[in-house]
Amino acid sequence: MRPPILYLTIAFGVGLWAGLSGRGEWGVILPVLLGASVVSRRAPLGAAVGVMLVAGVLWGGAARREQHASCAGRWTGDTPRTRSAVVQLTDPILASGGVAEAVVHAGQCGGSLTIRWPDGHAAHGGTIWVVAGRFLPDARGGILVARRVRELDGVRRGRGALRDRIAERSRRLFGTRAPLVDALVIARRAELDAELRERYTRSGLAHLLSISGLHVGFFAAWLSVLLKRLRLGPRPRFVAGTAVMLAYIWLLGFPAPVTRSAAMLGLLDIGKLRQRVVAPRGLVALAAFCVMLGDPWSVQSVGAWLSVAAVAAVIWAGRATERHSKLVRVLAPAAAATVLTAPITAYAFGTVAPIGVLANLAAIPLAGLAVPGLMVALLFSSGWLAAGAGLCLALLDVVARTAAALPGGHFIMIAGPQAAALWLTILVLGWWLWNSPRRRWTIAARLAFVAALATLGASFGALRRLSDCQCLTVSFLDVGQGDAIALRSPAGRWVLIDGGPRGPQGDAGRRVVVPFLRSHGATQLAAVVATHAHRDHFGGLPAVLDAFDPAYVLEPGQPVPDAGYLGFLGAVESDGAEWRPARRGDRLNVDGVAIEVLSPDSAWAVSQTDINEESVVLLVTYGGTRLLLAGDAGIPTEGRLAGRVGRATLLKVGHHGSRGATSNGWLDELQPAEAVISVGTKNRYGHPAPETLARLREHGVTVLRTDQRGTITFTVSSHGTLAIADVGHHD
Repeated sequence: MRPPILYLTIAFGVGLWAGLSGRGEWGVILPVLLGASVVSRRAPLGAAVGVMLVAGVLWGGAARREQHASCAGRWTGDTPRTRSAVVQLTDPILASGGVAEAVVHAGQCGGSLTIRWPDGHAAHGGTIWVVAGRFLPDARGGILVARRVRELDGVRRGRGALRDRIAERSRRLFGTRAPLVDALVIARRAELDAELRERYTRSGLAHLLSISGLHVGFFAAWLSVLLKRLRLGPRPRFVAGTAVMLAYIWLLGFPAPVTRSAAMLGLLDIGKLRQRVVAPRGLVALAAFCVMLGDPWSVQSVGAWLSVAAVAAVIWAGRATERHSKLVRVLAPAAAATVLTAPITAYAFGTVAPIGVLANLAAIPLAGLAVPGLMVALLFSSGWLAAGAGLCLALLDVVARTAAALPGGHFIMIAGPQAAALWLTILVLGWWLWNSPRRRWTIAARLAFVAALATLGASFGALRRLSDCQCLTVSFLDVGQGDAIALRSPAGRWVLIDGGPRGPQGDAGRRVVVPFLRSHGATQLAAVVATHAHRDHFGGLPAVLDAFDPAYVLEPGQPVPDAGYLGFLGAVESDGAEWRPARRGDRLNVDGVAIEVLSPDSAWAVSQTDINEESVVLLVTYGGTRLLLAGDAGIPTEGRLAGRVGRATLLKVGHHGSRGATSNGWLDELQPAEAVISVGTKNRYGHPAPETLARLREHGVTVLRTDQRGTITFTVSSHGTLAIADVGHHD
């Protein structure tokens, strides 16, 4: 029998989601309360579910109003302008600057703030500063790009002071491994290298880099051993353990997965003290309810959903395999957690790593030794303990590298509903096979199922990888009505030009661009180019900046009063990439591939009233082959560049094939053999225009379109030979 708390928690979560979304609070509350009063005698559980639904709506509405009253909430709706606040820093900041989290200390508004800290101003955690700069709103709340900072109180106080001292000791004891140590001990991930994050993601060990329920389990297990060694009774042991656990969660800032895990452990201990039988599903539900009560926004957190799903899977696997062999009991929890969370990770991130089932067998014991060892080494500032814990970290990294390198060990796909549906189908099929009668054909079907998955993984990886030729590859990604072009140099370095659209239909950066780059082995970007300030070009770039660390970002450099574009610039600031305004004559050389800016120049950019004509026009040259990437530049820009470009082998048609671009004079000068039009299926603009297609046909140009062929990839050899390497399938 399912415990009532399960239904009550689900109802509260649904109501909380509705309240946070701001969707008609009283339109839901009054009918539900009326219905609950009617059925309260005949169906008390149903009435309680209705009351919990209403409670969730009210709690979510209160949380939403509280967020709107915060500084970030008040500033987001206004025209971007200079803002100032007195803040207390949560973590230390290096002299090189970076992204800082802070709590507003005084002023007309409060809450937490994310700040892009300027370089040259090292700061300790827990100190109080006055900061002033431009607030740039985005989907995650926004970032204050600080231009001026001044310390008001240099005395370190509170949680920030303790985290500051831990970070200082970490750098002294662990050197270059300090960012990883900070991530494992105090959930400070700002300085983690992008390549390391990607390696752990591909190996199925990403959960180790964020403080989760697993870390709380390590902490609680070793704490229990210590308290037992002190020969404390059950009740004093419970009180001491709870106090220490609460102190650690306070140090971390009460993240949802950690709070959920601590609540579960506390409830389990209470059940043991009271000699009660604890139903696992009721325990998970009650812990989730406590988390939502303490942090209403956790209901919208992917991490929280993954945490609850993983715990539910582990509990189910433990009970379902009680009578099986020891090998099955060892493998079942990790396998169940991987399969159950796969639809969520596929939907949100586009990456599923089944290899994690095996990798975790080695990684979890190592982490179980490393994490407590790191804590004790930091507590006592012991170099000997730091050396031992550092050895565990090194072995953990060996496991991650090995698992990430295995072919077929991870699946990378376009994030979104289709990827989630695929893994949901696999989940349902696996459930059906597990619950089938124990017959020979069932065992054979299970083996065939596992073999099919392994074959799919190997073939998928083989199909999605680019060739190993020492050549330039240029991929025009199928992002719908927008642009995204990925260049890979002969030595494997990447340049991304635009990131596709972001809007009600989804984020092409998260859904298409990031999975494409990951599936082809990219871990960093040499450069990112935002051709101009239209959302179908820059919309997906913030998601790319979240996943990769570009060396620098090029964009037109003209002031544009668009909140979305300012949010993109805020993402550039928060990432720490070097920003450069693109100007005619700028040149980037990446492993023999020359990328030259043809437009705009300063005078042209200032004189334009059409943002399209500010587009960054690039000429890519490799081995005698010249590729012209025109952004959304139209006939005015083409006329200005007339006589300065010369012939081009391949043309990325300007403005998605609009009638206002790709003139006869432009084609007469370029004389391209092939042209690519990046365009969405049945778009509302009528792109590409029949007139443009007719001009291309008259000049004998072979036209390839992403709406017809999907992602289109060309290779360019060092001898200058241009060839189509791959044509994808349109989604």
